[in-house]
Amino acid sequence: MGWSKTFLEWTESHTAYLSVVFTWDLPAAYQRAVWLKMQGCAVKAGGPAVMLMPDYLADVAECNGELTRALYDWNGQTVHTALYPRPLKQHNPDATFTSRGCVRCCPFCAVPRIEGDLVELDDWEPAPIVCDNNLLACSKKHFDRVVDRLKPIKGVDFNQGLDARLLTDYHAGRLAELDCIVRLAFDSMDYESAFMAAYERLIRAGFGPRDIRVYVLFGFNDTPEDALYRLKTVWNLGSFPNPMRYQPLDSLKRNSYVGPNWTHALLTRYMRYWSNLHRLHYVPFETWREGVRGPSKLQPVLIS
Repeated sequence: MGWSKTFLEWTESHTAYLSVVFTWDLPAAYQRAVWLKMQGCAVKAGGPAVMLMPDYLADVAECNGELTRALYDWNGQTVHTALYPRPLKQHNPDATFTSRGCVRCCPFCAVPRIEGDLVELDDWEPAPIVCDNNLLACSKKHFDRVVDRLKPIKGVDFNQGLDARLLTDYHAGRLAELDCIVRLAFDSMDYESAFMAAYERLIRAGFGPRDIRVYVLFGFNDTPEDALYRLKTVWNLGSFPNPMRYQPLDSLKRNSYVGPNWTHALLTRYMRYWSNLHRLHYVPFETWREGVRGPSKLQPVLIS
């Protein structure tokens, strides 16, 4: 979808900029900053990872607060200040934000720490990938304006998900006016009734099951049985679950955390199966194992 796979880097004159999204990219960004300094560049770093771990790059790059937040803005819409007169490099040119922050404080989410309270943006560029962290928490006036401005765009994707606890029949009806897919989340059994109610509202509004994608967090304060129930529930509804393995907010190595009810092998197995349903759906999860050639050669094999 056009997202960068690692931190972004670009230079202007003799200054190199690093924009780091994920904390597990910080070690590589650190080594890159060392090399850039050896080449005579001044190095400035920012982005979500730097906001979460502000000291990590401090001895090899300038990481002041204004720069850090400016480099966090993926869409380049709010950084036209005297210090940064031009839009900074974007992680995805097809992405936009119409609001910042969230009304929730989910313990597994970085948004409360890096964005804070919900703020509606007055000026934003319509684009197909809408990255608002909680669009439905915005005012009705703002929500209607967003829908109206997105109508000319094909293939709109509410990429960060819509809060099932806030979705109403009105929201669903207006979203159905767009050429879009919507995303919900089923991250905990505590929200099962809210998730099911939101899903049914979207179906009644005219969305097909394949138009609804569902994020399913696992490995965070749950059990394998709990996660399997949520993943199967989404699949049995006719939608594709999007499995999301929990990552601590200060993790310097991706997929290194193993919760108390899990093993690394089990977490890996869940991720590899449920993220490849388009190829593996005809093999039940309980009877699937990887082929002997490794993860790059996913092969459904029935265990007798």
